[in-house]
Amino acid sequence: MAGQICIPHLRSCCARTLSLTAAVLAASGLFGASAAQADVYGFDWNRPAVFDGNAGPIYVSDEAGVITNVSTQFDSDAQSLSFVATFEPEAGTNQLPLGFFLVLNNGPMPVGMDGEFAILYFESVTNAAPTITAYAYNGENGADSFFDGAAAAGNQAPDPIVSSLNDPGFITSASSVSNPGGSVLSFTIDTTAINAHVPMYGNAGDWQGIGFDENVGVWFHTYSYLHPAYGNDGFLLPESSGSSWLHWSHYPDQGEQFHGWLDATNQPSDNNIPEPASLALIGMGAAALLGRGRRNA
Repeated sequence: MAGQICIPHLRSCCARTLSLTAAVLAASGLFGASAAQADVYGFDWNRPAVFDGNAGPIYVSDEAGVITNVSTQFDSDAQSLSFVATFEPEAGTNQLPLGFFLVLNNGPMPVGMDGEFAILYFESVTNAAPTITAYAYNGENGADSFFDGAAAAGNQAPDPIVSSLNDPGFITSASSVSNPGGSVLSFTIDTTAINAHVPMYGNAGDWQGIGFDENVGVWFHTYSYLHPAYGNDGFLLPESSGSSWLHWSHYPDQGEQFHGWLDATNQPSDNNIPEPASLALIGMGAAALLGRGRRNA
């Protein structure tokens, strides 16, 4: 992938790198500036030294790459959302994620709630820069909102919102940096169009789009094996087209060996955080500092 750098021992270095990045941001005054803005919220999960991924309220699977950190920040005034995830290779297979889908909200698990939240698909397979598409989430416990718009029986018409292939302006930055030692996937987007969307299904008054406040819910699913394809409108094509985000015939063991996740519900957020526009720099800075640490070792 683009931007190859050295990321050795990602799990052991992650906390040190984030601390160094935080120190740089604090010195620049960004932490202090954000603390005064009650409409800016963040959530940061660092993998504990001893961790049972099946112990709630945060559930983690590392089949697509070991998740070492997930950080996200949302500014509801600026409508700016940033997200950074760091990984080290999955033990035994050395797999790292090529993309993910993501739902963020103000606390609840979104499964079963259609027409309320947006779902983002981020992938770094088809283009040099990551591609991001957004759809109304259909409430299903799967990744099919891009081709099935509602939870009703059968396949309903999809409810697409925005694609970076035909409207790249909603992406402030997006990055996928990977080598055999680990990877960092990150983005900052303008959520205005997503949160102003009128859903095709459900009650329009229930629409929340994407973002969070004092509480956060995270539905983050990673994939180390993807075959995405896009139509002329810039949105993902369904499996019936012969190529798709999830083409199960391409996946041994129904994809479970290539599919990981971090699911968190009703977690408290923190408004003593750097600006969302700065969060992408944390991801890039973490990767750069880790690479620098290897060169200086």
